[in-house]
Amino acid sequence: MPKLEEAMAALIRGRPVLIYDGDHREAEADFVVRADAVTPGLVRWFRQNAGGLLCFVTTEDIGRALGLSFLSEYYRGMGLSTTPRYGDEPAFMGYVNHKGTKTGVRDSDKALTLREMARVVNIALKDPELAKKEFLENFYAPGHVPILGARIGRRWGHTELSTILAKLAGLPPALAIIEVLGPSTEAMPYNEVKELAESLGVPLLRGEDLRAFA
Repeated sequence: MPKLEEAMAALIRGRPVLIYDGDHREAEADFVVRADAVTPGLVRWFRQNAGGLLCFVTTEDIGRALGLSFLSEYYRGMGLSTTPRYGDEPAFMGYVNHKGTKTGVRDSDKALTLREMARVVNIALKDPELAKKEFLENFYAPGHVPILGARIGRRWGHTELSTILAKLAGLPPALAIIEVLGPSTEAMPYNEVKELAESLGVPLLRGEDLRAFA
């Protein structure tokens, strides 16, 4: 699959990839990049070319190893609805800033938080207890970077699709994703996403390109 191989190669090099989840889900495209490659300049580029919510992605297991749980579990306990129209409960497990940030919202701050979260994930893959210690010592909450936990095989959002792509590429589950909104008030439609991908030279995958590898 040349398209998939191109996307894996781009991700390995620290370059963005576009993933469109599908017409019958959110019908949105997200930029995906390995989190350890995020720079302040790239965060600014995402603001200009995407405009959605910049998030950190890892797996549910790693999130729980760090002491996090899904926010939907908390809000459901309050009696608040946790299911959007597309059906899957959101993947949010918390919002953090690295303690080295100033306000957390600046491009340089978000880049630092994302890179440091990637470092914690790399530790967690070898030593979950040490990773939790590093996480608790070096981050504070609430912050400006959402942490998303992938539930591969049980959910098919960009959180899961990006994690599947990282696994295929031999990379840790430590990614940054952001929705592409475009110039209109709605999500960018697929035909415009294709044009954007071609104009930027960014590989584009659809959800069905990745679901078979879950």
